Parts: sequence; structure tokens; C-alpha cells
Amino acid sequence: MRALGRQARFEAVRRPAPAPVVAALVGAVLALGACTGSTSKAAGAVTSAPSVAVAGKGSSTYGTSTVEPPTPSAPVPTVGDPATTFTFAVIPDTQPEVKADDPRTDTRIAWLVQHRDQLNLQWVLHSGDVQDWDTPDHQQWVSMSTRFKALGAAGIPFIASPGNHDTAAVCEGGSACPGADTATTVRDTTLWNQYYPPSYFGFTGLAEPGKSDNGYRTFRAGGVDWLVLSLELWPRPEIVQWATGVVAAHPKDNVIVLTHMFLEGDGSISQTNGGYGATSPQQLWDALKPYPNVVMTFSGHTGQVVSETTPAADGHPVAMFLQAMHAPDTNPVRLVTVDTATGTVTTQVRASYDRSRPPGQRDVEEVYPYSRTLSGMRFVRP
Repeated sequence: MRALGRQARFEAVRRPAPAPVVAALVGAVLALGACTGSTSKAAGAVTSAPSVAVAGKGSSTYGTSTVEPPTPSAPVPTVGDPATTFTFAVIPDTQPEVKADDPRTDTRIAWLVQHRDQLNLQWVLHSGDVQDWDTPDHQQWVSMSTRFKALGAAGIPFIASPGNHDTAAVCEGGSACPGADTATTVRDTTLWNQYYPPSYFGFTGLAEPGKSDNGYRTFRAGGVDWLVLSLELWPRPEIVQWATGVVAAHPKDNVIVLTHMFLEGDGSISQTNGGYGATSPQQLWDALKPYPNVVMTFSGHTGQVVSETTPAADGHPVAMFLQAMHAPDTNPVRLVTVDTATGTVTTQVRASYDRSRPPGQRDVEEVYPYSRTLSGMRFVRP
């Protein structure tokens, strides 16, 4: 979550529109007490089926946030030819789900495992703020790290990037630790590495020995090779340099960049380091955009949902996704279906649990109004 507080408002307006689609997302975020509003978009080579107004229950709130309600009873998507088409999932900030008696994370994981064959699910990512804050008994760390082990037990790779709430920058209650230098404490990832060591994510390369703050893992899916590059929040210059070295050393791997903060709520690449980071997302993008094998970015932290494309230096489209949401009652997950034969990336955000419903009716199949298909994608091949 971008804010170390909770005062934010998120809304979404969805309208029928042919490609390219511009979907207005109205957002406001708080960064260390500074609240700014923004309008979000889905731009570039984006197509979408005609949409209708969302019906059903009213919007939910998390603190002063508003989350657009999902459409109920949505069918689970299926993939075409598994030789060229596959799905991976991206979990947004789970900091509202950290209580030991909150079933939403467990239910989300169980849903992904149950539908892995139908989706041809290859891996699961998390864009940070897995926890909310630490307590003397480390309850949130114990609970969340235990829950996500279920993916590995099912043979589904899992990678998460650390958010600000996953560092020593945030103290109990969700605010900056009093009297501390946040620029220093945001680099204190002692608990992150205690509960999520490099082996937890199966990293094959690390920026720093023994630390999972920055690492990468390679995969093969859809007939091409992939590299998920997970980076710390507002990375240090030496980490940015390391990241470009990894991308350059893997020219035949399609690189997916995972970091907690990259896009603002309006879909623009953030220009700031949040006041306590080392570099801005724009600086990271400037370092990465010369490479023809960078194809996607995923981030959370602020706003609600964005799906768009931005041209790299050579003109190829890079799909950029934001998912934060901080949903109070549901357990949203972004599904990303890649078709390497047609050059498309189709995405939807759905929920499998809704605790605002009466007991016995909380297992659901709901889709939020953010479904998009990004066309014209170019994937590097062996």
C-alpha cells in the first residue's frame, strides 16, 4: 500500500469502447501523509469486449477506500492450445487479509490449485505488501508465509516482491516507525528474509547472496522462455544496474518485472521515490526500456487496477499492470492469459470468496470490471 495510513479513495468507471480503450479509474493515494488524486487508464494496443454497468451490491470500503464491486456468477476462463497458451496469476496487496481467522488468502490459493489445469496455470506472483506490520510474536509473518507454502506444495511456483509493509519501515498500526529514518528502515528486510528466504521463491539468481529482496527465476511456457525479475521497492542504483545486467544476459528470455511500486493510479509511470526510496520507477524504466526482451511489469501499492501498454525504446509494446485494491471483503486475484501464437495477453481480476455475504454463501465466482485483452504483443523466441 502506498500510504502508511488508510486515507484513500478508489473508484472505477467502465464504458463500452472499441480499441484502444481508455477506462477512467479515479484514485487518490497517501504517501507518508501526502494525498494526491489521479485518473487511471487502459491505453496502447488494448481491446475489450463491450461492457455493461456493474450490478449488484454496493461498493465495499477499506478505511475510507471504495472498491468497485464485482459481477457475480462469472465463468472461469479456459485456455486454447496449451502449447502456445497459458495463464499465470498475480496477487495484489494482501495486507487486509493477515488476521489468523481471515480465510481469504487460503481460499484464493485453494481456488488457484483447483483450477490450475483449466487455466494451464504456470506460476503465481505477488506484487508486495504480503503482510501489514510486525508484532512481537510475528503473527502476520508466520501466518502468511505458512499459507503461501500451499502453492509450492501443489507444485505451483510462487514469487513475491517486498512492499514497504514487508520491511521495518512500517510499525504496528500501519504508520512509519516513530523516530526512525524511513529511508534506512525500508532496507531492513530481516523478517522478509527470515520467512521468505531465496529458496522459498526458487530463485536461480540473486543480487545479494542469501537475500531474496532482489532475484530472478526462469520458466518455459507457451513455447517460449520467461524470466521473472523481482525487485525491491524503489530499488537502489546498484540494484537497477544488476537488473539491467540480468536482462542483458538473458536476451532470449521474455522478462516480467515484478516490483511493489511502478505505476501510479492513473496508469503513468511514477516519477518519485515516495520520499524514502532510492530511485523512481521512471529511472528503473529508463534503464530497462532499451531491452527488446522486457515484455511486462506488475506492481501494486496504490490505486486499484490498470492494464495498459507502453512502447519500449525499439517500439515494441510492454504490458504494464497495476493491482492493489486493498479489498475489504473479497480476495481478488489477477489472471493473465498469454497466447504467444496470436501475440495477445488477456487479463481479468476475479474473486472466489466474499465475506460480506451471509454464511454458507461466501464461496463465489465474481469478476471485477477490469477485463482487458492487450494485442500486438511481441515475444522473443529461442
